[in-house]
Amino acid sequence: MKQEIETKYFDDKSSPTFSFIICEPEKETLVIEKLRTLKTVKEIHQTHGKYDLIVKLENMTESELRELIHDEIQDMTVVKSVMNLTSVCVA
Repeated sequence: MKQEIETKYFDDKSSPTFSFIICEPEKETLVIEKLRTLKTVKEIHQTHGKYDLIVKLENMTESELRELIHDEIQDMTVVKSVMNLTSVCVA
């Protein structure tokens, strides 16, 4: 007998989103300072590799996330790109 898995959908604000950010060289500090002012930002990690920062965002609907990414993060001239990964809880 197959067990049903309850899925929590994105629009219930319970699913965290992780934003992977690439910045202009040596401009990470400017982005970190801006991110610290946003109330939905729960964690900021500086990384080595393809992405400069990984940011954990919580308590947002899909439309709120789109607005935040577009208006607050991608709008910064020192941000080269943003890739988002929203996790969906299945267990």
